[in-house]
Amino acid sequence: MRSGGAVQGYTLVELVVSMMIFGIVMTLISVSFGNIVRNASQLGKRTETDIGGLIGLEVMRIDLELAGFGLPWTLPDTLNYVEAADDLQLVPGVQASRYNDKPYLDAPPAYQVGNNVGFNGSDYLVLKGSALGVNSVCRQWGYLNYSAVIRPSRVEPELKMGGEDRAVVVKAGTDASGNPTRELVTRGTDFTLVLEDRIPDAFAPKEKGESYLVYGVAPRDEGGASLNFPFNRSDYYINRKSDISPLCNKGTGTLYKTTINHQGGYTRYPMLDCAADQQVVYYIDTNSDNEIDYRLNPGDATLKAEDLRRQLKEIRIYILAQQGRQDPSYTYPVRETSRAIVVGDPELPSDLGRVWSESELRASFGADWRNYRWKVYTIVVQPKNL
Repeated sequence: MRSGGAVQGYTLVELVVSMMIFGIVMTLISVSFGNIVRNASQLGKRTETDIGGLIGLEVMRIDLELAGFGLPWTLPDTLNYVEAADDLQLVPGVQASRYNDKPYLDAPPAYQVGNNVGFNGSDYLVLKGSALGVNSVCRQWGYLNYSAVIRPSRVEPELKMGGEDRAVVVKAGTDASGNPTRELVTRGTDFTLVLEDRIPDAFAPKEKGESYLVYGVAPRDEGGASLNFPFNRSDYYINRKSDISPLCNKGTGTLYKTTINHQGGYTRYPMLDCAADQQVVYYIDTNSDNEIDYRLNPGDATLKAEDLRRQLKEIRIYILAQQGRQDPSYTYPVRETSRAIVVGDPELPSDLGRVWSESELRASFGADWRNYRWKVYTIVVQPKNL
């Protein structure tokens, strides 16, 4: 700025320099603001994914703990029932009826696993137990005494008579060798106890002092239909549907929980978006010393219910999923290209879970797969209801 007498002002050079500085400052502010907004959006989507995913995975964890609850250990030889229909495929190429009990098994196992048969070669997990439904009735149980009166379990909500809800009756006892038994009580080939005001004699204990267990399974049916099978069943699997979030990588799907309905059909519930893989590993005790001494990939061979009761000490589920949206400024870290992502315990053999190489990830999730944040969720459950 010059001063000469009463005249003061800025030269053209000074104005140009000032405008350049102002422009540079505004550009830096604009770029910084854009980065802040972009990072906030990424953080928001990651947080949203985490919250929604944690809720779904907590539901899965609870179901894993409840598996086996209310299951009989032995069934009458003449009893037959159908769970999933032969034509039901919740995942392309996988028949849900493959995991039906009858006519191959003598008792329903709490867990069944289809090894690498699902979407992206993921495992297909089947859980069975009376408490695995999605209604309040399936969490109710009580004691049935000689007088055909259901005594309360003292666990809310209580099993109540008169509502015509449907239940099963299990006789708990011991065999000649002193081993515990749990037999399904039936009336001929009918195993459905309708909770009316009066209990049919066929379902009541035959001796004074004897007490049976009653497990709620499903609400009353308007048409008076019986249960299709003496428990509830939930299938967990990954599949990709048209309604998947557009933010999910094209190679991912959704982790679903699907309940097989007693009057036919099924009900599907999304548990986790942008899921890429699911692997199941059994931790078992082979010598009955109450210590885990072997890890088992369940494979497609079904462990019998008795084997699960005697040997299974822990079950682990590993789920690979995408967090947030694609971020071109982010590069997923890879230490070893042949073991880019391990869906399982990295310290265990590679067949216990799944090892994804970088080339496999590129083939399944695209050349830009490293612009996504990937996370392996682990669910660890010690079965309590086998």
